[in-house]
Amino acid sequence: MRHAVKSSFVSSAKSSHSAPTSTATPSELTSDGSLSLATLIPNAKFFAASDVVFTEIADDVHTAQPGELVVFPIGDQEPTEFIAAALARGAAGILTEQILPCPLPQCVVGDVDLAIAGVNAKRLNRPDRRLLTIGVFGSAGKTTTALMVSQLLRNLGLRTSYQTGLGDCDGVVQSTASESVPAGGALVQWLGDCCDAGAKTAVIELSEQDAKHGRYDSIEFDLLVITGTPQDDDDFGPSGLNCVLDRMTGSGVVVVSADSPAVLRSVRDHGANAFTYGVRHAADVTAKLIEQECGMSTLLMTNESVTAVMETPLCGAAMASNHAAAAAIGILLNQPLQELVEHLGKLREIPGRMQVLSSFECADVIIDSANSPEQIGSALRAARSMKQPGGRLWCVMAIDPSDDPVKLALAGGHLERFADKPIVTCGAESKDLFLTGSHAVLDGVKDCALLRLVASDRRAIQWAIREASTRDTILWIGGIRQGGTRQGGAKQERQRVAQVTDWVVACKDAIAAESDRHPATKIETSVTNDNPMILSIFKK
Repeated sequence: MRHAVKSSFVSSAKSSHSAPTSTATPSELTSDGSLSLATLIPNAKFFAASDVVFTEIADDVHTAQPGELVVFPIGDQEPTEFIAAALARGAAGILTEQILPCPLPQCVVGDVDLAIAGVNAKRLNRPDRRLLTIGVFGSAGKTTTALMVSQLLRNLGLRTSYQTGLGDCDGVVQSTASESVPAGGALVQWLGDCCDAGAKTAVIELSEQDAKHGRYDSIEFDLLVITGTPQDDDDFGPSGLNCVLDRMTGSGVVVVSADSPAVLRSVRDHGANAFTYGVRHAADVTAKLIEQECGMSTLLMTNESVTAVMETPLCGAAMASNHAAAAAIGILLNQPLQELVEHLGKLREIPGRMQVLSSFECADVIIDSANSPEQIGSALRAARSMKQPGGRLWCVMAIDPSDDPVKLALAGGHLERFADKPIVTCGAESKDLFLTGSHAVLDGVKDCALLRLVASDRRAIQWAIREASTRDTILWIGGIRQGGTRQGGAKQERQRVAQVTDWVVACKDAIAAESDRHPATKIETSVTNDNPMILSIFKK
């Protein structure tokens, strides 16, 4: 049965992309090639005219050209100034959410961004249908899985575009934007740019809130990867998971974890084609972690009767699950498992995702940007499995004191459970609220004396490096995506990762310089008679 689903999906995907059909109708274009807004948005209300005929949609009212449509989202600009600029620039009309005191023709809609998404989808000839469109949705591991899938598709010879929290690419040019991952009209426009750049596939990291607000309603997905364990919240209306499942094509396939039975049940109840991956439970694609030491993991990847060995520096059970999800995409595209494992092994590092900084003079430092209790727990489990025998796990957790107290308490519980030397800190911009935030963390801790509070993230990591032995492992967690992924773009996150990396490298260089000046005080080797190093072949 699974082969039938897979083969039908691949054949339909090839046929749909080899000969795309246009959804635009001749009535949407006037005799001179202009666009008719009344045709593009049939249910819209018009004022001062029965239609708005325009040539293009202006990026900004102050740079609009004569004949272009300008957009007025409520609250973004002062209405009087916007109207004056639109009249001065010769705009053809205004797309707005409220009637403005202006003689220009106006089209009033409920949400301008959703309206622009629909307009872009029609005028760009449905760019999502001219690409193999892959969405990545979930509670944890979205960025990592999206980058793995993108790397895999590119190594398979497909020109791949991607949109993630760490950067984007239209198939030719890579960039790290200052804005968050786009949705709505901006995302549809980006898909059109990807088609113009010759891309064949598009991998998109999806947001829970954008899904709930319908900002993907103008896009259909051929493949959907679900990571982590997304759960329904107490909000009214459908969950984000159900919203993205509604955007699947009829022949689309949902790649879902068998380790999350509730999510798998939701997918099957929705009637979608499911293809499973897993680490703990039986699945179509499984990844078994058989060894992990010295910053390297060895996995056994299995699909049906084929098993392949994979070695990767991306350690931990969560990373193994992400690798299995990416391999499942390759299996659905009829690629041999051995080649998929080889391609995935070429991805050596992802900034801020269990990123390891090793040295001989000091403890290894792992940087991870986890900011939710689930992500924090996964990172701590992975770091604990990566530490050397006899070594301790230090954890410097940079919190956002303004975060939900319940989430901070849950994070504190994970910190106490998995870390031998837990440290709670925050950035300089949040120092005034650190005491309140640390109290919320302590609410989830049984032994409050175990935690050390340091109201400076730089001093906290440097103190941990100086105090830890060479056999210890230090995990920096959080403090990179302050305020959530929707508040900042890839550029800010990459800069924050680079800043933390610079602190670690500077501290380690200073310790190495001190050891060179005073050889007698050099840190002793980690192997002692009390804690002998046991070779992996002798471990039980």
